[in-house]
Amino acid sequence: MYQLKNYMLSMQSNWFVNQALVDAVEQTMPMIAKFAVSQGVETLGITPAAKMCKEIYPCVHRFPLFRRSWCKMLVKEIKKMEKEAQFKPNPDEDELRQIPEIVLQHECPELFERMWFTVNTIINPVIHSIYNRDVYDISSVQIANYNPKDKKKGAWHHDESADISIVVPLNTGDYVGGGTEFARHGIVKPLPTGHALMFPSATHLHRGLAVESGDRYLLVFWLYSKSRLSDLCENVG
Repeated sequence: MYQLKNYMLSMQSNWFVNQALVDAVEQTMPMIAKFAVSQGVETLGITPAAKMCKEIYPCVHRFPLFRRSWCKMLVKEIKKMEKEAQFKPNPDEDELRQIPEIVLQHECPELFERMWFTVNTIINPVIHSIYNRDVYDISSVQIANYNPKDKKKGAWHHDESADISIVVPLNTGDYVGGGTEFARHGIVKPLPTGHALMFPSATHLHRGLAVESGDRYLLVFWLYSKSRLSDLCENVG
C-alpha cells in the first residue's frame, strides 16, 4: 500500500480544483436544493455548473476540474508510486480491454479519500446539472497508463460497472497520440491537463486511441447510483 509522499496531494480542501468550477458549484447548490424540495414540480434550469461544461457530442461533455499544478504534482507522485504499487491490468476484464492501472482504493487510500471528497462536493453537482440525477457512489477511481510498450490503445467497450465515467488527462503534451473515440460520434483529442471528459458509461461505446510515444497518464472515475440499483432490485424482487 502506497503512502503519499507529497502532503499537498492529501489536503482535504478544494484548493486543487479549478477555482472557477468551485465558485460555480457553490452557486449551483441552492438551485439543486430548491429543485429537490419541489420534487420535480419546478425546473432546475441551466446552473452555473452546467455553464462550465461544453457538450462535445450528445451527452459527452468536458469541463475544467483540476488545477494544472496539482496534476503535475500527481504525475511526479505516480512515478514514485509505480515502484511500489505498480500498474496492473484488471484480471476480471477480458484481455483486449485490460489497461495497466493503479486502483486508488486498494493501493493509495489517502488519495482515494480525497477523490471521494471531490466526487461528493464538486463532481456530483456537475453531474446533477447536466444529467439531472445524483451519481456520487464510486465503483472505482484509478490511474491508467497508455504507452507503446504496455498498452498502446484500448478496445471498444462500455464501463459496465458505472453509470457515469469521467476521464481526466494528467500530462497532456508529454506524449504523442492518444485521445478517446466514441462509436457513431467521433474522436475527442487529448484535453488540456486537468480537464474532465464526462459521459454515460452504459450508452456510449468508446475506446482509447493509440499512444505513439511517451506515457499517457489518466485519472479515471467510474461512478454509479447505489440508490438506483437498490430501487431496481426491490422492484425486480
